[in-house]
Amino acid sequence: MTDGTPRVGIYLGTAAIPAVDAFASWLGRGQLDATDYTDPADAESDQADANGAAWTPVMSDRWGGWAAAAPDADNRRFILGLPLTPKPDGSLAEVAAGLHDGLFDATAAALVAHGLTDTVVRLGYEPNNPGIGPWHGTTDPAVYRAAFRRAVFVLRSVTGGRFTVELDQAVGPAGAATSFDVLYPGDDVVDIVGLNIYDVWWGTTASPAERWTYIHDRPMGIADFLAFAGHLGKPLAFPEWGLYRPGDPYHGGGDNPDFITRMADLFTSSNAVFQSYFAADWGGGTLDDFPTGKAAYRAAFGAAGG
Repeated sequence: MTDGTPRVGIYLGTAAIPAVDAFASWLGRGQLDATDYTDPADAESDQADANGAAWTPVMSDRWGGWAAAAPDADNRRFILGLPLTPKPDGSLAEVAAGLHDGLFDATAAALVAHGLTDTVVRLGYEPNNPGIGPWHGTTDPAVYRAAFRRAVFVLRSVTGGRFTVELDQAVGPAGAATSFDVLYPGDDVVDIVGLNIYDVWWGTTASPAERWTYIHDRPMGIADFLAFAGHLGKPLAFPEWGLYRPGDPYHGGGDNPDFITRMADLFTSSNAVFQSYFAADWGGGTLDDFPTGKAAYRAAFGAAGG
């Protein structure tokens, strides 16, 4: 947005273009960005390279058509979650050594070919989460940083690309990732820093206010992230966030409109450049499971922000 208002995005599933369009209509917005992911594929994929590395399809042709269909070219932007290791048991050391440059090159070329030249690339997302995939950096931050730098070099070498590279981490330390700085690969390869936030407090039942205070004040929480971004002087974003149902070890807050309101205030007060709600069910539910929260979301991000 040109007025300083954070852009609004949504993830509703792989290539979920009709769902994104329906969501934009329900929300009454002119501007709505879309998030999608490409994930590592196994070595038997017909897209595998000589090193047995492949991506699942990103369907950039479909997202390119979606972006081009907007009357105002700035109303739709594509946000791509791109792992750093291109197979389920991939090696960051291989990526850092350039063995899989061709896959990053092909991904960037496909985005350019389909008009998605200004894609936000969430490269190696959530590296401080050891469960995210083999590209996490909680055991060897140095090799994560090296792989990140190599991949950015390749992405930026593709003619026609104007990609914005984002490094987003999860809330909380893990292993050797004891602060946001540990995994940061350098100002020259990161355009935006991001934080993924869900309304959870692992193993603890708490009130909405208590849970927010915990998320805000814990190590590698919101306060630490804002200080980190401020020290770097980098724009910041919240590329994944959402409510989470109660009843499992995550101890989500369920239908909690207070979380929605606090996040909306955070987006504005922090001058975030964009935010994207994760509305596909990874175990915690979707907005449709939280009617009061869904109403608060529409009130915060609906027609007035379009």
